[in-house]
Amino acid sequence: MKRSIFREIGRTQRFSILELLKKSTNGVDVSELANSLSMSYMGVKAHCLDMHRQGYLETWRQPGNRGRPKMFYRLTMKAHEFFSEKKNDFALSLLKEARQLFGPTAPQKLLMLHFRSLASKYKEVVKGETPEERARSFAEVRDLEGNLSQVEERDSSWELIESHDSLQGLRMPYPEIDALESQMMSQVIGIPLHRHVHRVAGLYRAVITPQ
Repeated sequence: MKRSIFREIGRTQRFSILELLKKSTNGVDVSELANSLSMSYMGVKAHCLDMHRQGYLETWRQPGNRGRPKMFYRLTMKAHEFFSEKKNDFALSLLKEARQLFGPTAPQKLLMLHFRSLASKYKEVVKGETPEERARSFAEVRDLEGNLSQVEERDSSWELIESHDSLQGLRMPYPEIDALESQMMSQVIGIPLHRHVHRVAGLYRAVITPQ
């Protein structure tokens, strides 16, 4: 079941848990999940245990100063199916066909054209006078598209964080997507950006900051 289907039927408790874990850096413990979602501890624990048995969550323990280690839940790679989209399958097939029909450089040219078009599309809807205002507007658009995007304050600056990689299935065969996507974001927000990606288990976190 994909994220779009969850949106149609409303946010279930389990998907709220999955989405909060998706936005975390290394996972979240049951108490914090319960507090953040205004749910009972036992209710959250029951959902987590069930999703752990189904293979969507894994656990890891963090030693404390005293007492028992604290147990955290985080997503596995299997949980990506709740957030992924079918369009990547079509794009991958199209790029493979382009390579066969027009030669080895055809996929790169298509990707370049795609991100150039994407930049133009975003520029039409992203608003703001300053780079930070445009980054916040951009994050709102990207979040609606399913990228789990948000802007957070960072010292005297800001950072754009995306917790879902909607292009995950394309990056391995076409690693140039990283540079093209970063360039697109810089064009839309209007300043050079630095993009740092952190992956652990089924978690993804891209932090985009002004250079």
